[in-house]
Amino acid sequence: MASLCFVTLLTACDNSLISSRNSAIRQRDETQTHTNPTKSAVDNSFNVFIEKFSSDSVFQLSRTKFPLKVKWYDLDNHNDSIIYIDRSKFEIMDFRKKKSTGHHDQWEQNIQIGKDNASATIEIRGIENGIMVDYLFETINGAWMLIEIDDSST
Repeated sequence: MASLCFVTLLTACDNSLISSRNSAIRQRDETQTHTNPTKSAVDNSFNVFIEKFSSDSVFQLSRTKFPLKVKWYDLDNHNDSIIYIDRSKFEIMDFRKKKSTGHHDQWEQNIQIGKDNASATIEIRGIENGIMVDYLFETINGAWMLIEIDDSST
């Protein structure tokens, strides 16, 4: 009889612990859902994606196609040049700011999303200073990725 009471008590404690643990896991998952957009939410909206891309350096590295193609106009040779940047040379970018606050290097940012919602371009355009840089994004296997930088600044 004593062993049956002990087993019942042990089972009740185990169930209570499991219930508490499951409750804590559910609460943690609900909190993460509100603070960290899920993969599908991030990839369904470019604006949600770019917010996470700009605020999370680990995510940004995971969502950049390396080696990253960078094109720019070479003023000395008067032609386009291309280099490829690997992960070790990559500098983290923040696209949350839509305008510059600097006095000399003024610029504005514009986001163009393709009609198919599978491509997007962030355009940085200087105000009377020749800055003209495009950051090209595409969805690859359903995930937004930075695939190229095109710097046509003069």
